[in-house]
Amino acid sequence: MTERPVVRDGRIVVRKIMPLVLSFDHRVADGADAARFVNHVKAMLEEPEVMLVRA
Repeated sequence: MTERPVVRDGRIVVRKIMPLVLSFDHRVADGADAARFVNHVKAMLEEPEVMLVRA
């Protein structure tokens, strides 16, 4: 992770940013499914306590 300036609520603040990349074969998997998976991983990384609640 690196600290980067980002705009939040109209203000520039410093946030920790971590690139997240997914590579997959479009012949095997649908792009929409891959996007949902990446969004799910992103949500869990942003709020790790959610992983403890879900079974």
